[in-house]
Amino acid sequence: MKKSIGYIVLAGILLFVFVFKDVFCSYIIKKDFNLEKNIILDTDYQNLKQEYDELLKVNNLNLPFVVEGEISKVILHDPYIFFEEITILKGSKQGIKKDDVIVNELGYVGKVTNVLENTSQIKLLTSTNTLLSVKVKNSYGILKKEGEKLVISDIISKETIEKDTVVYTSSFTNVPGEIPVGKVTEVLSNNLEQKIVVEPFVDFNNLNYVVIRKSVSYE
Repeated sequence: MKKSIGYIVLAGILLFVFVFKDVFCSYIIKKDFNLEKNIILDTDYQNLKQEYDELLKVNNLNLPFVVEGEISKVILHDPYIFFEEITILKGSKQGIKKDDVIVNELGYVGKVTNVLENTSQIKLLTSTNTLLSVKVKNSYGILKKEGEKLVISDIISKETIEKDTVVYTSSFTNVPGEIPVGKVTEVLSNNLEQKIVVEPFVDFNNLNYVVIRKSVSYE
């Protein structure tokens, strides 16, 4: 008798599960979908918040090297040439020209190398073929990429350069002077020359908005 009751109860449970299996499956799928949706929404929110915060920083710049600057969104940061170039959402229709200087709230980002109607390509400071005239204290030299490092060579001075000294653009080329570039992290000296390793101020892993600083005319 007890066995019969047990079989009846088991059969009832199985019947209940069979009848309501679609409801259970639907609930589980809906729960997983809502969880995934919340994760996506949270990720989108964090990304938008980061862009918004960066835009606020760029938009509230009050520094001498962004006089008459124009803000633009970065629309392409190709992972295959990540530290070589970016593409911005401004071009010739917006008055952008080749050699215009690109900065953000931290300092020098790069220069315009190619201009289309509504977009422009920017060669970054971290590009392998960068040659930038810079100033460290009262010394001048050329900043370029050597391996994975940015190094100042051809320094015209014998003065002592200390670690953490700020590096600026010089005014010897068509790049305006006094734009912050980075700080000294290492000084390599021998009897023949002095080389200075520089860490950029700009975080090139996170570039969402930049400012186009119009090139200077010397005519």
